[in-house]
Amino acid sequence: MKYLVYTLLFFIVFAIAFGLFACLTLAQGITLQNPAGSDTIAELIHNITSGLVTIATPIVAIMVLIGAFQILFAAGDPEKFKLGKKTILYTIIGYAIILVASGITSIIKNLLSSSGN
Repeated sequence: MKYLVYTLLFFIVFAIAFGLFACLTLAQGITLQNPAGSDTIAELIHNITSGLVTIATPIVAIMVLIGAFQILFAAGDPEKFKLGKKTILYTIIGYAIILVASGITSIIKNLLSSSGN
């Protein structure tokens, strides 16, 4: 029980000391930069969707190739052939959803930026 009390006391004192050190350090003019790189919510959402498109494009190419190989190596098995078709179909549907979401965010960003003028 004493060990637990001493441990908690140590962490409380350490947290207070660290907090004071952080306050003194930040008070000396150190500024934090925005990691998102955007100033508004519309820009942030646009950056996220454009990043998704950038990441999804090579994944789509790989998944279409996987679906094509599934069809190629079906060897007359209709279930494997259907699996390859479904892989390609669901890949295209997913990519279309990402592209539509990117377009919608671009439209919303344009509407919000034009209403501020």
